[in-house]
Amino acid sequence: MRLHLRASVLRRTRSRLFAATVAAVLVGSAAPTTAFAAESTPPVGTVSPATPTGLPAGIETLAKYIPANSCDPTTKPGAQRFGDLLKATYPTTTYGISRTCGTDPLPTSEHYDGRAVDWMTSVRDASGKARADAVIAWLFASDGADNTYANARRLGIMYMIWNNRIWGSYRAADGWRPYSTCASHPESAWDTTCHRDHIHFSFSWEGAMGRTSFWAKTPAAVDYGPCRAADLNWAAPYAAARASACPSYPAVSAPAGASALLKTLTTYSGMYLSPGSKGPVVSAVQQAVGAPVDGVFGAGTEAALATWQTKHGLRANGLVDEGTWRALLGSNVVPPAPAPESNVTANPLTPYLNTVLHTGSRGAAVRALQRRLGITADGSFGSQTKTADNHFKRSHHLPVDGVVRRAMWRALDA
Repeated sequence: MRLHLRASVLRRTRSRLFAATVAAVLVGSAAPTTAFAAESTPPVGTVSPATPTGLPAGIETLAKYIPANSCDPTTKPGAQRFGDLLKATYPTTTYGISRTCGTDPLPTSEHYDGRAVDWMTSVRDASGKARADAVIAWLFASDGADNTYANARRLGIMYMIWNNRIWGSYRAADGWRPYSTCASHPESAWDTTCHRDHIHFSFSWEGAMGRTSFWAKTPAAVDYGPCRAADLNWAAPYAAARASACPSYPAVSAPAGASALLKTLTTYSGMYLSPGSKGPVVSAVQQAVGAPVDGVFGAGTEAALATWQTKHGLRANGLVDEGTWRALLGSNVVPPAPAPESNVTANPLTPYLNTVLHTGSRGAAVRALQRRLGITADGSFGSQTKTADNHFKRSHHLPVDGVVRRAMWRALDA
């Protein structure tokens, strides 16, 4: 009898030690998790979200890493449905999705795309930690067909940040990795930065749009989202699914000698702005077009922008689109400092500052342009001149349209 009791006690002790080890691997230390974390079960007594019935036999692969590259902070349906699921499972919790573009400490954020969920639960609270453990275990658990990370894959979870660490579906074999310098900052003031008072979930585009098998009951193909232009840092808002990866371009930098405004505009270049947009991006554009700077895209900003667009030969649509960004970058170039007055000579381009040239134009203005571009100055705007004009514009972030306007003359130091 004594041997039987000792064996029973030993089994219970081993069971408790194993459960404690699983919990520590999930959220405790900053060290990466081991392989069995994907097979762990929710903490005893803690409810998990409900997995829908009728799921297909097929399942998505682990989500690829498709970083944020656009500004469209409208809540995407898949992200909202996941947030609602967490809220329904744990009614005392809250969640947030969208964030004003340009306000995140990191250069990009899936919150700007409306495809990230911050679910508020705290590791410093026993019930909050248990909720987090339960959700992570539920996401990582294998399904009846032995698909690992089954719910994470069916939801399109791209990465999670929780309690000093990050897990990425694109690096699942690495488990949980240290996040930033959080392991060195246990103080409560760092709880938000280190995601100890909430879990951050970023979604693939197919997950964010609610097309994955968790919701649609059909495995979704990879969606690469919007692509940015080579001469702008941000893409236009998501419009449709994309089955192929975007081209890879280096980041666009402001030219040497650029003003602080031009540097800011270059950083945000390509972000689509319209009435209702807010944040530091709007403030920079307001400064550039001469509107009152308050960071809110209202009627006054729309009117000032439309006037500015007209002056720069653009369609006055009152929207900050790709063409407007290129004109903004071109018109805010800082010219080099003038030489000492004793050495100043008249700039031969200045008389043509308001002259518009295009294919077929002839005369002294064309010759001055050709000399500045370093091509044969025959006074006739033909294909060679158009090619040189467009090459110059690409390197100076101007609209590549074959037409020379005030912004082009300015960039040429007129």
